[in-house]
Amino acid sequence: MSYKVLVVDDEPDLELLVRQHFRRKIRADEISFVFAGNGKIALEKLAEDSSIDVMMSDINMPLMDGLTLLNAVIEKYPLLRSIIVSAYGDMKNLRTAMNNGAYDFVTKPIDFDDLEITLQKTHTEVVAIKESLKTKEQLVVVRKELDIGREIQKSFLPTTIPSLEGWQFAAFFQPAKEVAGDLYDIFTLGDGTKICFILGDVCGKGVGSALFMTLVRSLLHAFANVNIALNDMVYQTVQMAHDYITTIHEEANMFATLFFGVLDKETGEIEYINCGHNSPLKVDAAGAVVELEPTGPVLGMFPSNDFFVGHSKLEKGETLFIYTDGATDCTNSAIELYGEENLLQFIKDNYSLSAQGILDELMNTLVKHMDGHDQYDDITLMTIKREL
Repeated sequence: MSYKVLVVDDEPDLELLVRQHFRRKIRADEISFVFAGNGKIALEKLAEDSSIDVMMSDINMPLMDGLTLLNAVIEKYPLLRSIIVSAYGDMKNLRTAMNNGAYDFVTKPIDFDDLEITLQKTHTEVVAIKESLKTKEQLVVVRKELDIGREIQKSFLPTTIPSLEGWQFAAFFQPAKEVAGDLYDIFTLGDGTKICFILGDVCGKGVGSALFMTLVRSLLHAFANVNIALNDMVYQTVQMAHDYITTIHEEANMFATLFFGVLDKETGEIEYINCGHNSPLKVDAAGAVVELEPTGPVLGMFPSNDFFVGHSKLEKGETLFIYTDGATDCTNSAIELYGEENLLQFIKDNYSLSAQGILDELMNTLVKHMDGHDQYDDITLMTIKREL
């Protein structure tokens, strides 16, 4: 079945390379291409041609960048599927694109054989979606499946949070859709002196992300208990989960940013690995904030042993706050992000509240900021507080 691809990139050589690689398929009328040098021209092309099924877009372009274009396309052309082209090291923009609805991605320099597979897979997704929209009965089935998926996903999240003398733990989870790509867990290890806590964000949205989230959470939970007696338990647990995913599920092309920590409740010592996740905020008893920076790559993307263990400590009166970017990416009707600066200021102003009080007040603040605007991304928050 022939299909049409809109390629959006300001590099003039790309059109020649695409036409050269796909020349046989173009001659056989299996695929055709439309080219645009920036997001503005791309929107004009889409308005003119309703037969375009797939869009492949660079991020950095003049006049209108790829992320802005992606948001416009998601709103105006819900059946169109987008592939983002990104430099290997540009993980922040890539994660934003996937969270904002991009279907897939390829990295620069472009491997055209891989691109061909990605385009075909994306077109297959478009065909499947169009077929599923043909009848009302199929839509009802999808709705029922999502309801089932939501209930299954709930069962994989903790139903209780440990209660320890001298410590406060609190967590908040609010999916944007029926199922979510965020994950969190808090559970006791071994003899009860150590608490494992996890918070992460899987790329993309929908059922696929929810299933991947379930896989990640289950692997970490299982490997943490298997490795409990090891001195390097934190490293081994994350590395084993990463190796399993990149070996067994490489073709899924999924990844997660993740914070994995183990707390010694007696000493307050924390060992952790931050897999490319937003930096958690550690607040001392006087309100000074320190960020726990990433200590390794994202989980599950490429084979790697570059994880290393970070160390911190919660003294009496100190707080650790962890979050997914659904909080900072909350927008109002003017498309203004709540942002990291506002979040940092909020924590400085409210660190003296209880662990649960911080989360309650933050959600009140985010709701006020959104002012009725839809929540687009999952929001997951966690607070650990050592009492005075």
